[in-house]
Parts: sequence; C-alpha cells; structure tokens
Amino acid sequence: MSSVGAASVQMSLGMELYLEDNSETTANWEEIQSDFKYGNVIFVVIESPESFDLYEPENAQTIVTLYESYYDEFEAAGLVTSFAHPIQAGPGGGEIPDTKKGVLHSLRVTQEEHRSNEKVIYNLHPEARKTGQFDGGDTAVVMIQYGDVEVSGDHQGELFGLLPPSEDKIAQQQVREVTTEANLPDEMDVTITGTPVFEQAAFGLLLPEMITLFGVALVVILVLVIVVMRGKLRKTRRVVFPLVTTLVSVLAMTGMMGYVGFDFNAVMLTVLPVALGLGIDYGLQIQTRYIEERRAGQSPVKAAATATQTAGRAVALALGTTLVGLGSLFVAKVPPVRQFGATTAFSVLVAMVLSTTLLVALLVEFDDGESHPTSASAHERPSGGGLESVFTSLGRVLSLRPALVVLLVGSAVVGGAAAYPAVDTKTDMLDYWPDIEERQDIREMEERLLSPNIIYTIVETDDAYTRETFLEIRKFQRELEKHEEIVTPMSPVRGMEITNHDKIPKGEAFDKNLAKRAKVDRPPTLGQTPSDHPDRVVVQVFVRDITGQTEREVIDYTKETANATLPASMDSRVTGEMVINRNVIENVTAGLTRTTLVSFLAGGVFLAFALRSIRESVLLVGGVAATTLAMVAGGMYLLDVPWNPLTVTTAAIVLGIGVDYGVHVYERFREETTDGTAPAAAVQTAVVQKSRPVLGSGATTMFGFGVLIVSQFPVLSNFGVAISLAMGLAMVTSFVFLPAVIVLLSRRGLLATESTESVSGAD
Repeated sequence: MSSVGAASVQMSLGMELYLEDNSETTANWEEIQSDFKYGNVIFVVIESPESFDLYEPENAQTIVTLYESYYDEFEAAGLVTSFAHPIQAGPGGGEIPDTKKGVLHSLRVTQEEHRSNEKVIYNLHPEARKTGQFDGGDTAVVMIQYGDVEVSGDHQGELFGLLPPSEDKIAQQQVREVTTEANLPDEMDVTITGTPVFEQAAFGLLLPEMITLFGVALVVILVLVIVVMRGKLRKTRRVVFPLVTTLVSVLAMTGMMGYVGFDFNAVMLTVLPVALGLGIDYGLQIQTRYIEERRAGQSPVKAAATATQTAGRAVALALGTTLVGLGSLFVAKVPPVRQFGATTAFSVLVAMVLSTTLLVALLVEFDDGESHPTSASAHERPSGGGLESVFTSLGRVLSLRPALVVLLVGSAVVGGAAAYPAVDTKTDMLDYWPDIEERQDIREMEERLLSPNIIYTIVETDDAYTRETFLEIRKFQRELEKHEEIVTPMSPVRGMEITNHDKIPKGEAFDKNLAKRAKVDRPPTLGQTPSDHPDRVVVQVFVRDITGQTEREVIDYTKETANATLPASMDSRVTGEMVINRNVIENVTAGLTRTTLVSFLAGGVFLAFALRSIRESVLLVGGVAATTLAMVAGGMYLLDVPWNPLTVTTAAIVLGIGVDYGVHVYERFREETTDGTAPAAAVQTAVVQKSRPVLGSGATTMFGFGVLIVSQFPVLSNFGVAISLAMGLAMVTSFVFLPAVIVLLSRRGLLATESTESVSGAD
C-alpha cells in the first residue's frame, strides 16, 4: 500500500508553493496572470558589435518582426514591449522610418513627448541611459509579459515523472523557439533572461543534485551505523535489523504523502534527516538493550520484554514530546512547513511502532542463541570496546567536575542565545541559488535596465473606463512617482496622458482616444480592450533594481498610496513577482521565534505530565533541546549560515532529536538509581550504555547529511551545516551538559531519585 501511494509523489517547485492557496496574495497573482496575461516577465537582450548598427532601419525592422512573432507564437504573451516600439510611436504612423536619421528622430520625438516615455525607453535602449544618446548603442531589449501558460498532455516530465512539466520551462522553450526561427543576423547575440528563466534553470539543477546528495547521505549513514554499532552488536548482520525498520518507516511516510496529496519540495525534503535519524535511533535503542539483556543471561522472549519496557518507555517519551512539539508547526504560515510537521510526526510514529513490534520480532526470530552471562550484571559492567572506555572516562570527569562542565557549556549557550537575533535572514531570492550562468545574466540585466521590476496594481470599480475613474487613477499614479525607487507608472490612464499633453480629454475626445489606444500593441497601450475587463484597470509600476527590505517598503508604499488617493468606491490590489518573492521570504521566517517557543513549551508540558515532574521536564527540554538550539544559533552566526526555507526547520529537528537523546540518557539514569545506584555512578552507566546507540544515529545522521555542505546551492549547503550543528551539539548536550546538571542537582537534593531518597531516610 505504501509503495502505491509513494508512486504518486512528485517534486513540486516554484515560489507559489510557499503561499496559502486561499490567500489574498495568491488570488491577486492568479488574477493578474489569468485575466490580464501579465505577471511574469522574460527579457530578450540583443547585443551587437560596434560595427553593427542597430539603428539602421532594416535592423530595427528585424526586431519588429521578432516581437510580432512573440505575439503570434507565444500564446501566453500579454504585452510585448521592444526596442522598436518607441521608434514606431514617433511621427511615422507606427512604421519604422526608411532612414537611420528618421529612426533617431522618431526616438527623440517619443522621448520628449512625456517623462514616462523616456523612462521606459531606457529599459529598451539601455545604452542611452548612460550616454543620453541613441546613436552608437549596441544593446536592444524586448520585454515579454505573460500570464498562465497552458501545460498540455504533450509535455512530459523529467526524471521518470518525478519532476512534472513546469509553466516556466514551457514559456522559456517557446520564447527560444520563436527567437531561433526569427533568423536574426549573426551579429545579434541573444540572451534570454528574467526570473522565470533563472528559476527554471536553478530548479532544474536542484532536483538531480538533491537526489545525488541524499543518495550519498544514505550510503554514508548505512556505512557509519555498521562501523559504530558493530563493536556493540559484534555481527554486521545484526545492524541490518534497525535499518530495515527505518527504511520501512520512510517508505510508509512516502506512501502517506501520496495518499494525502503531499509532494516533495525544498522544505519537505528536510523530513528525511529527521525520519532517518529518529528511526535509526529508536531501533538502535531497542536493539542494544535487547543485546544487553541477552548477555546478562535472559532468554530471547524475556530480553525482548525488558527492552520494550525500558528502552521502549524512553522511546515513547521522546516520541510524545516530538509529536507535541511538531504539532505547533500546524499553525505556521507556510504550507510546506505545516506539511513538514504532519509528515515528520507520521514518520516518527511509524518508526516507533515498528521498533517495538517488527524489530522486536526480528530480534527474537533471528536470535542466534549467543548469550554471555557474566558474574556481574551487565548494568554494572558494560562491555563493548574502546568507545565505551572513552565514555567511561567522560562519565568520571562529569561526576568529578560537574560545575566546571556546566560553566563551560553554559557560557557557550549564553553566547549562542545572544547571537540568535543576529542570525541573518537572506532577503534576496537570488541568494538562495548557485552562481550559475543564468544568475549572472539576470544580474547583468538588472544593472543595465533602469527599472527591471514591475509591480501591478489592479484598480477595480463598477465602470473603470470613464473619465472620472481615470482622473482618480491619475492622482494615484502621480503620488507613486514621488517615491525615489519608482521609475514610472504605465497604464491606460498614462497612455491617454502621453498622447494628450499630460491631460485626460473630455467627452467624445475621451471615447475616441480610448478606442484608439485599444487597437495598438505598443506602449502606451491598454493591452486588452475595455470589454475584456470593464471593471478593472491595471497600473504597471516600473521599479528600480532593489532588494530586501526596500522591496517591502515599495510594496507597502504602493498599497498605502492607493488606499489614500483612490476613493472608497475603488478597490485596489497589488501583485507581481516582487510581491510573491517578498511574501515567500517573510512567510518562511515569520513567527520563527514564536513557533519555536510554542513547540518547546508544548513539548515541556507533555513531558511534565508524562514524568509527573515539572522539574524533570524543564531539565530535558531546557537542558538539552533549548541549550542545543542556542548553541546552533551561535554556530550559524559564526559560520554565516542564514535562516532560509530549509534552516528554519532546525528548531523542530533540535526539539525532536535533542529531547530524544536526552530522554534516553535520563531514563537510563532513573533506572539505575531505582536499582539503588548512587547518582554519580548512575550517570556514568547511563552515559556508557547509551553511547553507541545515540552515536549510531546522531553521528551517522550528522555526517550523512553533512554531505549537503558541498552542494553548489547555498540553500542546501547551509542546511547541511545547520543539520550537522544540530546533531553534533545535541549529542554534546546529552552526553556532557545534561549529565553534569543531573549530578549537580542530585548532590543538592533538587532531583529526587531512589538512591538519594533512601540515603535521606537512613539519615
């Protein structure tokens, strides 16, 4: 059943995944694409040598033929604005003049006609932006604005259907085909760029690399588990059992994703280290306890029962804390983060069930009868090899110098907590991706063009194409122009101003002008006739090359200006690629601190009820998970690792992994003290007995997914660093900080144990 469900899981890519389906942002984006065929922008940049003059009439006419082909062959195209358009908008009546002198004259007339013309021209003739002169320019630009792209059944996915066909790829292919078929002169070197082109190239590289790296990670995990655990289990084939149950739980998780409609994406792929790490940990905890009891002389059935009762209790406590903590992710703003919480919870639940059922059955069924009873209890004289000797020495140090250990680790925790607010959040979407050729292309284009970004404002009213409405929109546009980052607005309103000496004509003149503008395909234009959308007007807001918080300021300024200048009878909506990317970045990191606090608080409440002790709950959640997260934040700050769509899941991973490791150590400590062992000795035994299974899962996951560090994608590489920090520091807090705190609290009578209680009673 799981295999059937898993077969339907695909890889979903794109920024829209990180927005709510029913959100206003998504609705506005869908509206501008489906109703107006705007939203996405591809830039065709044509460069030529100095010996080739773009302003010769035949060369300018070649570009006319090219942009007309985009309209004819690229069905999704809503508005194509080209190098040739301002030439056609001159006194030649829509035609390219017969001489170069006439071409340059037409350009100057169009440029001088209105301030908006000049600013749009600098996008299409970028060389003129620098020199103020058209003659001698060697670069021409064509801007293709388009909306929804039809994905027909003829388009096939990639990687055996794991990666479905994308609209961006289809759009890019169609633009390239039209450009190739145009047979441009050899002197014209064409670069096709823009956000859709870059994202398609980046996503196209991302999935194969992720598959490769996660495959390598799995192999590393398998090898390291065998290397770490063979000294304890003594036979390699015994290591296979927990790996089998872990892989089955991962398969079940993938099957669940298929049945409920979840797909893999950048965030969802982080489920794998959690599923593998906790799955292996649960299995190794049960198996090592089973082997320990068998060597103590118990029968297979009795050893299985003891392992399930003791290690199984610790696994159940860790599982419950993880599930409760992950539950807080269900209120996250980003859909993939909520899916991450649900999928991870299901995975670890299945892993726990399989560890206490299927794994136990495998251990008993394939028990080879090897039993080594010793004169002393296995609880008192642990065996295993050099690793146990190292942890025995560590246990002695923790017992002798607990205050020093707490002071040293505590200092690191305080430093990490102080660094937490200073961990960077990348605010430019390009920073998430590798430095590929397409990234260089888009950077160069943004540097050349005066306004490479477009924000769309949809103004809706009962009758949008009236003089009264246009006058209101004109006020809105003029307020927009006061912002230093806004180059110019372009709209049917501005088009009417351009052709009427910056005025809106009255009466019949207004109607004639409206009809005229609806029939041309060059700016200023309506783009579509008023009958297509009589209640809505689109204002294109051309914006400079800006990033980060400046993007948010411009978006908010546009919204606030619309609300302040347009009457209450008009509704306005702001959208565009910049709006989508800004919302994605903000949603990914929004409420990170709040969600983390809720997760840890929920986990702490669960442990308090399960252990019937608030003090012990605080010890585990605060002493392991919280301290680990603080040090991870400090490590991220020192290593310049930012918060991104993957690293934001680190808090949930730390809670699940950290509490899991801590519970195993603490539960073994409680078991030893229940048998009458002194706290210091109990800590030593707990540290030694839990060393291999915790290292078997923690170290293998840390090094396994540490291979992501070598990824060419910063978003993956940073996650590799974060997950390595999380796993490594979780082991440090579980085996160093937590035991030292336990010893200190026990000595001061602040941690009730059977041993301390019996001593107090004797006194």
